[in-house]
This record gives sequence, C-alpha cells and structure tokens, in this order.
Amino acid sequence: MKKIYFILLTVVLILTGCGGKRASQMSELTPEFFSGGITGEITVSAYDSMAYKSYLEEAARAFEEQYPGAKVKIETFSAMPEIRTGEQGGNQMILVQMQDDPQGRTDYISRINTNIMSGEGADIYAMDILPIHKFTESGTLENLKPYMSLDPNFNKAEYRQNILDALNYRNGVWFIPMDYTFNYFAYDASLVPPQIASGFGADKTWNTDELFKLGIPMYNGTYKLFSAYNFSRGPSNSIFKQLLNENIQSFLNLETSRADFSGGGFSSLLSSVKHYTEQGYIPGAVTGQQDAGQMMRITSEAVTDRFFFKLNSNTSLISQFLRGTGRIMRVEGGGARNIDDNDEIAGIQSRADGSVPFEYTRGFAVNNQSKNKLTAWAFIKFLLTKEMQLSSTLVNMGLPVNNEARAEKAELAFSGALYGRPGEMNDQMRQAMERYKAAVEKLSDNIDCFTVQDTVINDMISNEVRYFFTDNRAAGDVAGVIQNKADLYLSE
Repeated sequence: MKKIYFILLTVVLILTGCGGKRASQMSELTPEFFSGGITGEITVSAYDSMAYKSYLEEAARAFEEQYPGAKVKIETFSAMPEIRTGEQGGNQMILVQMQDDPQGRTDYISRINTNIMSGEGADIYAMDILPIHKFTESGTLENLKPYMSLDPNFNKAEYRQNILDALNYRNGVWFIPMDYTFNYFAYDASLVPPQIASGFGADKTWNTDELFKLGIPMYNGTYKLFSAYNFSRGPSNSIFKQLLNENIQSFLNLETSRADFSGGGFSSLLSSVKHYTEQGYIPGAVTGQQDAGQMMRITSEAVTDRFFFKLNSNTSLISQFLRGTGRIMRVEGGGARNIDDNDEIAGIQSRADGSVPFEYTRGFAVNNQSKNKLTAWAFIKFLLTKEMQLSSTLVNMGLPVNNEARAEKAELAFSGALYGRPGEMNDQMRQAMERYKAAVEKLSDNIDCFTVQDTVINDMISNEVRYFFTDNRAAGDVAGVIQNKADLYLSE
C-alpha cells in the first residue's frame, strides 16, 4: 500500500523589505565569555505547540544530558491542530488541519510584551510570530552577531553562508533560523514554447508580474495562467498574496514604521487581481477556511487541469524529482488541483526589486534581559546540530541551515524514511536525489535577504481585503481602512 502524505502548509504573508540600515549597539562580548560553564536554568517560549512542543522537549532532554548542570524549561501556548486520516483508492492520506487563529497570536504577543516589561520574560523566544521590528526597536533582543564571530565553537562554514549573511537587520543579527524555505515558479513544458522556456532554470529569478507578461500573449482560454486563486483567507496561496509579497516595500516599511496603502498603488494591485480573474487568467476566490472533512474530499479528487505557471514551495521540488521513480509524495499548499507531470523549474521567486528573500519555520532569539545568555546561546547552537535538525519530532518541511543535515534530509526524503516508509534506493532514485540536491543549492544561491513580518498587520490586511473580493467594498475604501489601522498600530 502506498502512503501519500497531504500536508497543508500555512502561507505566511510577507510584510517588509530586505536588510536594514538603522544602527544598533552591539553587545560587548569577549572571547573569554564563551569559556564559562553551561549551567543554570533557561526558559524557551514558543506559540505554536505543534511545531515546537515535542521537538523542544526532546532537545531539552538531550541538552541536559550533555550539560548536567543546565536545565531547560519549555513553554508553548497554542492548541494542537486536528489530525485526520482516511483511505482513498487504496492510498492512506494524512491531513493536518491548520486552523488560523489571529486572536490567539495577538493574545500571545500581548502576553510576551507584558512579561518582558515586568522583567519576567523567557530567555529564548521562537520568533515565528513575534514582531522582530518592534523587539529590535525596543532593545528586547540580544544582538547575536558578535556571538557568531567571537565564539570559537561556532563555525559559520558548517551552515549555508548566504542565509546567515542575509540576517543582518538594523546592523545586527537578532535571531538564528534553524531552517529556511523559499518559493519557486514551475512551468508546464507542454504549454510553454521552447523559445520562452529557454529563459527558465534553477539559476534564474522571476516575479509574478514578469510571468503574467510572458503568459498573457500565450493565453487562449483553454488553460489558465496560474493555479493560485485570486484571494484566500486560509492557508492557500493566492495571486493577491504573491503580488503583495513581491511589492510590499511600496506599501510598508516596518523599520521606519511607515505605511502607504492609500497612495494608489495598493488599490491598483487589488484591481489588477480582479482583472486577471475577470479575464479568466486565474481561478476565482476561496474566501473562507474549509473544515478538515471538506479538505480531505478536495485532496482526494483526481487532478484534471493544466496551468502555465505555478508558485510552489521548496518542498514541491521533492515531488517533482520523484516523478518516474515509483515513489510518490504530494504536498498540498492550496490552489486549484492540477496535472504536474510536465512541470519544470522556471526560477526562484523574487520581489519586484529583484531581491530574493527566504522565510523560516523555526528561528530563535535571546532575550536581552536573560541572566543566563551563555546557556541560552549554547542551546540555540545545540538546535543547529545535525542531530537536532534531523529529529523525528520535527514537524518541518524546511531546508536545514546545517549543511550536513540538509544533504542527509534529502536522502531521508528520497528513501521514504522521512515519512515513515523507509526503503532501498535504486540507481534511478539516487540520480533523481542528486539532481534534486543540485537544484536546491542552485536555487538557494540566489537568496540575499530574509523576511521580517508582523502577524498583526498580516491579519489586518487579510481581514480587510476579503471585503473587496466579495464585492462589498471598493479597492480605495479597503486601502483607506488598512492605512488607518496600520498607522494606529505602528504608532503604538
């Protein structure tokens, strides 16, 4: 019996440009600091229980065994998601229903801020939903840049160099990612003519507008240009999210706390997405979240359509290179169901200005007020080890920052061991794995910055934009509401 794993990935809305110019004071460290003992108690705080709880508890136990004088306390806050299984045509499906909880995130951020102000904050924070721009502005986070340069036991060569180099923000490094993810565009080689396809490849960068310009002259009404819906409030990708992510620097600068949603550009973006829908270039909207049962039925339906272009996550690369090997893995991240047997790599997704960001699923920061920074730093380094990055408790489809772990995770994926179905790899599968690894590295070479985000503004935009796509408000009115709310929030 084959197992096909359906994992619904939450798409996080990107909300800032890359890099940073603002100066921040660096911690005063000396090499002697790192010769101290790894002892005492530290607390690690994370919002997402599914992503962090089991993993961090395992890491804490292993860390305490390695450093008997240390104690690690783990705190997580969100409810565990619903996990459903089912049978369809002899295949077992596993679906993780990721319910969106904006209020829960807001409550967690408020609680963390209260704890920090009272001097009772954790030593380490998982930074997946916490506002880095606000925490760096307030001096809450420890600058880890000197830690990386002065610690004799931290070797940057063991990790993907351009990911670490891209972390500079406000003249410091304020968190360390355990992994990284990126999006890439695929094209259907049966639809895109060779003269256009010759400009694609893993070493190339593209944004959505560029592909629309290529695709519109090819459009004849038979196949849509993109598989993504025009808008979705749930975890699905959408053309709106793609375009916003690629052009957000025009509307929002979190570093300077300035927003410009009412200047006309945001309204034009909304109108262009609606125009693409009316012209038939993209599927219509999915404006609400679907329950687990409904999503299970959708994922079990046969794929019936082709699309010129698709925006895929790095995880989709595994499926692409597994084609023809006899092993199947499908990751569902939203969008219309489609045939992908002729999909090839067009290039990594870039922003409108040409920069190429990465995202991460797990990243950790040290509280500037921690009384045990050396042990906190040691625990973060411990999480970066190959063993912890390959832990079976990780609910993570990201690429490990650790170079050895990234290569070994590819082998686990192609052998099936990563998904609980280990098997021998024949020569064909090994060749496919090597091509996959080469593509990952070539695509990753383009990355030059990271994504700073603010989940409060993410939710604010998503909540208001739905009124435009359900024809309840004009684009200008939606932009004005977002502008007012963003101004109020950024002034706090």
